[in-house]
Amino acid sequence: MTCAAALQNDTMWMKLRDYDVVALNARLSSRILELSNALRQGVAASADSSREDFYSVELTNGWAYIHVHNDARTVYLVAYSRN
Repeated sequence: MTCAAALQNDTMWMKLRDYDVVALNARLSSRILELSNALRQGVAASADSSREDFYSVELTNGWAYIHVHNDARTVYLVAYSRN
């Protein structure tokens, strides 16, 4: 995982390549492509201060709440909200 310099106090640049992206709920599966593309190109992410390795990610069409499991090289899409 590549996280560059902070954009704001709680925001970082997240760029993940060669990570699988998996929806935890079948209703979220239509958002996988958007999230995968954003993570490969790089995207602003805010860390969840109460949960390790959980982030809110701003996407073109909404917000994703994700869990990054580095050992498994997998990103889990936990929730999605439209703009």
